[in-house]
Amino acid sequence: MLRNCPGARRLSGSFVGNLLLIAAGFVFGELLLFLIMVTEDDPGTWFCMGTVIALVMLLVTTVLFYGVGYTGAFSLALSMNCTRRRFVLGYSGRILAHLVLGYLLVLGFYRLELAVGAAAFSDYPLEVEFGFLTDWRIVLAGTVGMLLSALFVGAMFGRFGRKAGLIVYFVWMFFCLVVPKIFTTEPGGEGIFDQAALVTQNALLQMPPAGWYTLGGIAAVGMTATVLVMARNQMVR
Repeated sequence: MLRNCPGARRLSGSFVGNLLLIAAGFVFGELLLFLIMVTEDDPGTWFCMGTVIALVMLLVTTVLFYGVGYTGAFSLALSMNCTRRRFVLGYSGRILAHLVLGYLLVLGFYRLELAVGAAAFSDYPLEVEFGFLTDWRIVLAGTVGMLLSALFVGAMFGRFGRKAGLIVYFVWMFFCLVVPKIFTTEPGGEGIFDQAALVTQNALLQMPPAGWYTLGGIAAVGMTATVLVMARNQMVR
């Protein structure tokens, strides 16, 4: 499938390079962890910093790098007689391969970090374990979500050009700043945002699994339909 779609092979950055960025994120997180543990008088606990940064890099390389590279790869593929359907399938396969290998990297780094942390910081307990990394339902949902998000971001750039970058920026900042605030807000705040955050927090925490599955399904269908429609109508730049 990829043989007839050169555009699906020429992405923003190399396939191996994106995986190396995940590894670099883990190394940076480990150095940061050791720096904190050494400089703090009484750290109390230790945290899997390397794994967290590796996960962030997996998200960034998938959604942003592959999303931004979508338009150029799309135009190149169609200029070389690749069909739109074949391109979308081939590009999706490349992203999926990146996600699978990236997940295995992160899981391996997590196991390594647990072993290193237990040996280096034996006097301090681990603050939290990342059990979700081995929960197949969460892993599957995360994989599908990042795959569709990368294609969706690519479709946005293909339709709106540089203006899509502003949209992606605001969405990114929302998840970085607003979402954590929602889940960390405690009762007692008098501000409008605090009250709204508490209402949202309670609604999300009390939502049954069926509700999450429904929301996820709606989002997945919506993004898939958007990608397919835009791929069919997108002009070659």
